[in-house]
Amino acid sequence: MVFRIRAGRVALVGCGLFLFVLAILFLAASKSRVGRILTTAAERVEEGETLRDITAVRRELEDIFKFRVQALVEGDTGGLEKFYDTSETTGRWALNHEIGRSRYVQGWLGKRDLEVAGKLLHLNIVDAGFKDDQHAWASVAQHLILQYRPRNTGQAVVSEMGLRTIHWVELVEKNNRWLIQKDWYWDPFENESLTPDIAPRPAGGAETARPPDPVTPDSSRGQYNREAAVRYAERYSGVRMGPGDGRYNPAYKDFTYEGGDCANFVSQVLTDKKAGGLPTDWNWFYSRGEGTAAWVQAEALVHHLTGAGLAALVGRGDLEEVWEAVDLLQPGDVIGYEEDGEIVHVSVVVGRNAQGYVVVNSHTADRYHVPWDMGWEREHRYWLLHITY
Repeated sequence: MVFRIRAGRVALVGCGLFLFVLAILFLAASKSRVGRILTTAAERVEEGETLRDITAVRRELEDIFKFRVQALVEGDTGGLEKFYDTSETTGRWALNHEIGRSRYVQGWLGKRDLEVAGKLLHLNIVDAGFKDDQHAWASVAQHLILQYRPRNTGQAVVSEMGLRTIHWVELVEKNNRWLIQKDWYWDPFENESLTPDIAPRPAGGAETARPPDPVTPDSSRGQYNREAAVRYAERYSGVRMGPGDGRYNPAYKDFTYEGGDCANFVSQVLTDKKAGGLPTDWNWFYSRGEGTAAWVQAEALVHHLTGAGLAALVGRGDLEEVWEAVDLLQPGDVIGYEEDGEIVHVSVVVGRNAQGYVVVNSHTADRYHVPWDMGWEREHRYWLLHITY
């Protein structure tokens, strides 16, 4: 027993000495690495190379986004070109896209006798860095709130809509300025043309000057919780309208970069226990980070809702053909958007604005209380679904 104790003490002492030596060696190595890093940095400075500061890129991005918002709401795009590297094809494309979307917004508002009454921009530069000495990149989240009202009426009551765009921006430094070479993002206005073809507002029908409709009973079976569905759609639209807003529900996977998140969001609104509470089935469900085709694809979702008897198709066609049928929709109902024969997007009706216009929330791109046909052109067709469960 004595031998074992002494042997144990000897082992402990030996182990302690071994760890002490390792610590000294590690410290020496660390100092050596730090020394090499500092030496390299000093050599770079001596050679005339300055360590770049990303602050300048961030300031330039803030100026660019503020100017673009101003151009969007005023329709004056004359000064946009100075922010883009038009020597590159992608830079010219990014510039033309901003000009086109400004023309679209002004054209849509004009054909509905509306005007912008105010704006609020929340800009979050999530991350930024350098690719090399002359090229930088940034990930930017823009939350834009637009206030609008009938044009030339002096009406005090204004309506609000919110939009969120997530940008991947690549910039190049030229003449001591950072210019956009690429700007990739999902656009809520879905416009790709410098001359957007916007359908005018049809006469009569859907837009009558009345206050927003309350959530009222209808001919459905009454098990669908419309009020909770709308609350959920407001909370998780992705647009920052107030404290706690501006994000998706983390309980669900974000499919934005796997084809889009619009159907996933609508499926959540319809079925989540804290939302609409519709029953799921083998063809329409979400589990462990994945959803069925009907859960994540817009066209499959629309056909499932009608085929399973959960919704009635109350209108289908272009703007003029569905204009009066839009009045049949209630908060919690669904609108599908068809392009070139395919349903490419879905949104949730959340109410009406101050002018009585049906407004929707959606993901990809993120919309909050946006007029239901804003962002779409004359060629598009609409599917109006009234939930009947």
